[in-house]
Amino acid sequence: MLNKRRNILTIVVTCVLVLAVAYGINLFNENVFPNLLGGLRLILVIVVWWPMLIPTIIFMQRDKEKANDIGLTKEKLMWQLVNGLLVAIGALVIFVILPALFGVQMTYVGNLDIWSITHQLVYMLLAVATIEEIIFRGHLFKKLLDINGSKWFAIAISSIIFGLFHILNWNIFQIIFTAIIGLYFCVCREKMKHCTLLSLIIGHAVYNTIHPIFTALYFG
Repeated sequence: MLNKRRNILTIVVTCVLVLAVAYGINLFNENVFPNLLGGLRLILVIVVWWPMLIPTIIFMQRDKEKANDIGLTKEKLMWQLVNGLLVAIGALVIFVILPALFGVQMTYVGNLDIWSITHQLVYMLLAVATIEEIIFRGHLFKKLLDINGSKWFAIAISSIIFGLFHILNWNIFQIIFTAIIGLYFCVCREKMKHCTLLSLIIGHAVYNTIHPIFTALYFG
């Protein structure tokens, strides 16, 4: 019971601190980053994301948890990379291509120049995808699994938390859609052989990079 309460408190504290950092990132995006040059801007937009990992690092050290405990491993590295690409392809088919074919209008239109695409991929790999996967599908997922013992409980709650993480945008559709994306990533990790946290980081980054390219080509 004591461990269960401690894990619940860990989740709550982590979520509060992560939201606080996310709020700070939003302020930077609105007031600082638009005035910076390309290279410097790319470095800073990556750096400001990393404090979000501080509570996860502290709690993992407290509980003597290793990277392997949350799904980061060096085993079958090639399969992990392949699975990452498959995760991205699956996400693009389910959440982008099929809705477009059925007439769903998308407004997430990206830029097609090579610098913007490269910038987006680097930003996703070194910041957004890595940080979010370590926190939501890694550390918090493990804590939820420790609390209940049910993978489906951990999948559902971590996905809901992931959706609510985007509440600062005040867009209910984005919150719901992001929760569904989180559910998809969780199911991929649990059901695909050799699909690890690294696979999800790659899949997340590639999906977020190609999604705006597709919408630019299809709707732009």
